[in-house]
Amino acid sequence: MTLTILRASLINFLLPNRCPGCDTFLTAGERLCPACEESALLLHDDYCHFCGKVFCICKRTTRHYDRVVVCSRYTDEPDDAAVRAVWALKNSYNTNFAYFAAGIIAERLKNSADYGSCDLITAVPIHRSKRRIRGYNQAEVIARALSRELGLPCRDDLLWKESSQTTQHSLSAVEREKNVSSFHSSHADLTGKRILLVDDVLTTGATLDRCAALLKMDGAAFVCAAAAATTNRRTEREKQDKPQS
Repeated sequence: MTLTILRASLINFLLPNRCPGCDTFLTAGERLCPACEESALLLHDDYCHFCGKVFCICKRTTRHYDRVVVCSRYTDEPDDAAVRAVWALKNSYNTNFAYFAAGIIAERLKNSADYGSCDLITAVPIHRSKRRIRGYNQAEVIARALSRELGLPCRDDLLWKESSQTTQHSLSAVEREKNVSSFHSSHADLTGKRILLVDDVLTTGATLDRCAALLKMDGAAFVCAAAAATTNRRTEREKQDKPQS
């Protein structure tokens, strides 16, 4: 047994690798179990590459990002593999889904003529207080994994977020549109740059749109949005129309 295999086996014994979709034990290096991987994966031809939705909304909205690439569909069903994996990622429980999604997204970017090449990668920021509690920015974990997969630089100094009393996932579609004003640009010179902008979940697109607009104000020529998961449009309407208690 080589030292590398021995070290991996010891780490797996002390800190068991588990599937974020079902909590099944995995071997070192695995990200999801085969069943959750199959369940979580959204086929590349099953969503719009312009809005990122399974049910295209391009006719009802315009966005500042030029293309979208996603890995999974987030259904809001509590037992859904993608839902559980995203929850684990957001709550500092398990980052496996970030690396799984990055691998799928990188493969799609490399093999599709829809996207072209990018010059650099950046992630949707979170406020430093939330980062301190969580231990990381989940979008940045995905972005840095993509950086390794694609061989592109990842920059965390292009955008920043001021403190907000509410989180995006708790808001209706209308409230999300208003809440994105807490994102700001660092005013870097991005003249002519093609940027891959990364987030964990694409819901209404308001956050990615705000960040893409800021990047283009700084000179970016093209922004491709990448998300680990995209939500169902029906779920968003239900959340928007749900009576407030």
